[in-house]
Amino acid sequence: MITFLKILKKIFLPITLLTVLSVLCFIALAEAFYMNYASPNLFSGMYLSIVIPITLVIWVLYFIDRILLNKISYKVIILSEIGLALLLFLILSYQNSKTTIRFETNKSYVLVIFDSDKTSSITFQKKGLFNKELIIKDTNLIYLNSSYEYKNELKIETPKNWIRTTTDQNTFTKDGKNVGYIFVTNSELPKSYLINNEKYIDSLLQVNAIK
Repeated sequence: MITFLKILKKIFLPITLLTVLSVLCFIALAEAFYMNYASPNLFSGMYLSIVIPITLVIWVLYFIDRILLNKISYKVIILSEIGLALLLFLILSYQNSKTTIRFETNKSYVLVIFDSDKTSSITFQKKGLFNKELIIKDTNLIYLNSSYEYKNELKIETPKNWIRTTTDQNTFTKDGKNVGYIFVTNSELPKSYLINNEKYIDSLLQVNAIK
């Protein structure tokens, strides 16, 4: 019994950030195997396939962590792990950041035009570390700088009362040049849009110009 306790102390003490992660990974791995055994389905299979490699990586790092503890100060190890964890958190937060345009309108469609010659003066509000949000209440059509057209993290958020949405990202010709846009409607795309999207978008712009 005493020998067993000594082994446990040698494995888990002193406690570092990787000690906690290793234990959490063990719990997640046990849960994944149980779910896959008790009720095998697509979710349990995917969960297991994700947990296994992550657990193996963490355990390898933990093994290295135990070796380094015999050669480097405990304080240095702790501070290094916390620093790396914060850096990883910032990188992941930045990679998963989103630029959201949230429309609050009673119209049946919203339209975002990426036209650098007609850039809106409104600015995005910062939300969280790296996320940005723009709330549009007074119109269902906005102009943004053409650079936003190529942002993969750009998300159009439609009114909450819309049951379904159909989205099309395309281009139309304006003053001899191609201008990108995102058109979102709360139903299927109109037939007239499918026949000639440029003419349809032009008509929407003319209607809004008259208003």
